[in-house]
Amino acid sequence: MATYLFTTRVVMKRFARWGIAGVDVHKPGKPKVPEMGGTALLFGTFCFVTVLALLGALTGELLSIFMAILIAGLIGVIDDRYTLNKRVKPALCALAGLPIVLMGTYPHELLLPLSVSFNIPTLYMILVPIALAVTANAINMFDVMNGVASGTSLIVLLTLVVTWSVRFVLVGGTDVTFATGAALMLLPPAVVLFAFNRYPSRVFLGDTGTLALGAAIGAFVVVSGLEFPGVVVMMVPITNAFFSIFSHGGLFERSELKSRPISVGDDGRLSSNPDPSAPLTLTRIILLLGYEREEEVFLAYMQLTLVTAILSVLCGLLIWGIG
Repeated sequence: MATYLFTTRVVMKRFARWGIAGVDVHKPGKPKVPEMGGTALLFGTFCFVTVLALLGALTGELLSIFMAILIAGLIGVIDDRYTLNKRVKPALCALAGLPIVLMGTYPHELLLPLSVSFNIPTLYMILVPIALAVTANAINMFDVMNGVASGTSLIVLLTLVVTWSVRFVLVGGTDVTFATGAALMLLPPAVVLFAFNRYPSRVFLGDTGTLALGAAIGAFVVVSGLEFPGVVVMMVPITNAFFSIFSHGGLFERSELKSRPISVGDDGRLSSNPDPSAPLTLTRIILLLGYEREEEVFLAYMQLTLVTAILSVLCGLLIWGIG
């Protein structure tokens, strides 16, 4: 409710009045849409954590996840307003992992399929900030069209909750209170954001929203010990980021692109830009497969993510169902 009210009363009304808006480049006429919708996610999760604290039900695990979301979201706010350096922003996102490390809410054992495991407590302390930097920036680079980042993030979060449930049924021994609290903290705000960001978007997430959602995914994966299934379900955003970085020769900001990867026709049809200087993105590949409309590309991304979601749950079965 807090996320919904902040979106409708602040983002859609006040932000638009204050000029906090982005251009929808994939539509004819390039309309302006209120931006920084991710601030509603920060407000919603803050209200939830506050209520838990007042009830005496706030655990260290939930607090560390919220702190990771808050740090990544604040980095996004700064980037939305002032545009951070393309190398500074990914590095700063690693700070989102510090609450998890400092509070010790990470597991010391890395579990892989077929009963393979590694006990790496010291190395894990280094990997946690890197992991959150990767997930935050992968979702940030995946905000390619209306609803893609918010929709796929929602599927990823739902999948992680399902995978956690699979582990609980098969082996037990995990904290039901944590999983329930994490699901209630993350899923409702993600649903609200998707409702306003889906095609045609009434609100853009901004870097505030994409970095916060990416950090939420990474934090939940780490704290709940779902590393391998988490990597599998995140393969679509990670693949998109790899294509973009590799084809451009390194990290980049959209404003630096001399040629955009997608061309928009007067009738709203999309096509892959044949210009060799345009970066090769996963969206360009999807368009080359015959998709033409923005809503078709959105559905293609959702379907791809659903496939990785199924594979992620199967990985959970291989990890906890064997041995």
